[in-house]
Amino acid sequence: GNSRVIIDSIMAFPAELLCSERIATLSTPKGLPEGSVDDWRSVYWIKRVWPSRAVELTARQEVLSQHKRLHPQYTQQRTTPIWVVSPAAKQAMPSARIQSLSSPKQPHKDYQPCSEVMRRVPYSAQRATATWRTCQLARHKTYPPLPIRSNSQWDWGEWHSDISSAAKRATTSPRVQELAESKRFHQAYRCAREPQWPVSQLVLGHTASEQLQKLAQAKSRHEDKADYDPRAWQVSRAALLAQASPRINELSAPLPRKCRVKKVAS
Repeated sequence: GNSRVIIDSIMAFPAELLCSERIATLSTPKGLPEGSVDDWRSVYWIKRVWPSRAVELTARQEVLSQHKRLHPQYTQQRTTPIWVVSPAAKQAMPSARIQSLSSPKQPHKDYQPCSEVMRRVPYSAQRATATWRTCQLARHKTYPPLPIRSNSQWDWGEWHSDISSAAKRATTSPRVQELAESKRFHQAYRCAREPQWPVSQLVLGHTASEQLQKLAQAKSRHEDKADYDPRAWQVSRAALLAQASPRINELSAPLPRKCRVKKVAS
């Protein structure tokens, strides 16, 4: 269309009119430097041309440079998966060693296969009779009756005690009584106070001083506003125009031993 006409009209102009001299200079390819060799493999070689010489291979190198030959008995890929078996191979008989190797592995002599889910009970087991000991073990455990009065309800406190009368009348030795006593508190030990402390009449009739009453009162918002000064952080005009005295300038100057004069490069 129109683009093709424009391109044909541009190509009709001479090259001198299409580009300037600078563009033509920049468009020229970069030339090779003097003494460059095309077959250099690295830029770190010394800049000289090596003399060419014929390379002679040794007998060992010639042997190693040859390709690997196929085995003389190698045959190409078979054209069909059906192999031709000779009549002699069909009539061959395996040796005793091959037959022993081809037999499946026998299980261990102590191996026992898994039992069936539905076991078969033999006839002798069906007609078997349990012994007296087996019948005794098969019975459920029986418990003796609880020692409780017949005329009372279920109450463990009314059971007859199993402690003998001699044990009830026994007396302890002085050493056992000493060990049975509870540990005493330290002589300086003070028990915890009760949650409700008794207040004496002297404290109840006491009157607080004027300073205590003043400190006990809460600070009101009115006092906060009264004490607030919005010009507290503003610097006055006189302070802005003030100048320090010679003594203040002397004290604000750094120590002479810490001052270092910068050297100007000539």
